[in-house]
Amino acid sequence: MLDLGQVRCFVAAATELNFRRAAALLNMTQPPLSRQIQLLEHNLGVELFERIGRTVKLTTEGRIFLADASRLLNLAEQAETTVRRASKGKTGRVRVGFTGAAGYELIPELLAAARQALPDIDVVLFELISVAQIEAFYANTIDLGFMRPVSSRQQLEMQLVAEEALVVALPQGHPLCAHQQIELKQLNNQPFIMHAPVQGKYFYDRLMGIFASQDVQVNIAQYIDQSPTILSLVRAGLGVSILPSSAQRFHYDNVAFRPIADVVAPAEMSMAWRTDQDNPAVNAFRLLAIEHFANKQRAGPG
Repeated sequence: MLDLGQVRCFVAAATELNFRRAAALLNMTQPPLSRQIQLLEHNLGVELFERIGRTVKLTTEGRIFLADASRLLNLAEQAETTVRRASKGKTGRVRVGFTGAAGYELIPELLAAARQALPDIDVVLFELISVAQIEAFYANTIDLGFMRPVSSRQQLEMQLVAEEALVVALPQGHPLCAHQQIELKQLNNQPFIMHAPVQGKYFYDRLMGIFASQDVQVNIAQYIDQSPTILSLVRAGLGVSILPSSAQRFHYDNVAFRPIADVVAPAEMSMAWRTDQDNPAVNAFRLLAIEHFANKQRAGPG
């Protein structure tokens, strides 16, 4: 097994071809340097230097060994740098789950910030609905999640990172399109495309709570998991729906959106992570995300 200290002494001497200068370069005296090189030659079973009086030159074996020895020292230095960066969260892999709504602006902007601040962290993305992210945490297939705040049997920490208003989605030509704003009571007995109770639990619970508080009876025509499919059914005239304002980014033709006149709490987006998580790269990415969203909140709209 090669001793890196001995290899370092050899490379210095082979570069300088002068033991005294090589020793000074390594902040040591000449006798210990010579001893280390002698031990290396003994371990290798070859002579690396020809010693002629006070001058030295490399043997054929020495010239061959110098190339590999230099690469070895470079690799050792690179390994030290890598492990130190990893311990500080500067390198590594982070698996991020996100909902479709988070994919419009939140995730792209965060990845752009991470590319600048943490360029050596490899981010792997998984587009998953919120309840699927909970299962992914349970299976240990994601490290961070950007999801609607839903209950979980997992030990998860959650931090609010964004809010958006709710809007009413109407088929073009619907009588309610004549209004600039929609009061919830106007949705009474309207055919309604509702988020599924399990897969869309966050919005299902939120909307059913809103309707109950306003004594609104909705006629649920379909239960659907995903916002794009809900919009497709609205466009087909099969009902109306309430969605987060980001759904307008789908640009469905023949679908009109109207704000809600009543005071309604916004839809929330949270960042989640496991409480027992100890990956330095994940911690560094999470702290960057917290700072990024705090700065964005301070900056305000636009």
